[in-house]
Amino acid sequence: MNIEIWDRNIFKAICPGKEEQCGGYDHWVRALEQAVDVFGYGRVRSNIVAGIEPKQSILEGVEHLASKGVVCFAGAWRPNPGSALEGHRSPEPAWHFDLAKRVAAIHRKAGFSYDQLYDCSAAPFGLVHDIYRIEDELLPVFDKKAA
Repeated sequence: MNIEIWDRNIFKAICPGKEEQCGGYDHWVRALEQAVDVFGYGRVRSNIVAGIEPKQSILEGVEHLASKGVVCFAGAWRPNPGSALEGHRSPEPAWHFDLAKRVAAIHRKAGFSYDQLYDCSAAPFGLVHDIYRIEDELLPVFDKKAA
């Protein structure tokens, strides 16, 4: 259940179908939160399209949803040829990499396991997944050095 955009005003402009035909922004957020009651903590997935709204807005959305038990990714926006946004540019790769690291940190803080991220993803081989795997392999090494 991809919310696509966290900022409610940008949501109205970018997702008019979800706004007009699917109950609107507040309904969408409540549906995600309610899905956790049905499927369990860390077993509901959503996505925000990263690059349309400010990074801070995206992080607020990921943080809010994670606090409710929703695994929310922020996939890089790629404007499609022929779409109304053709010609607009997604932010630079460094922007997306920083965002992915921060999303992974939010997921860790929420206590999501790699298995939950993997299970909740339509494409379980994204940058956040890679960051989790790298950290899982490196953290024990650093813990041993610190001891």
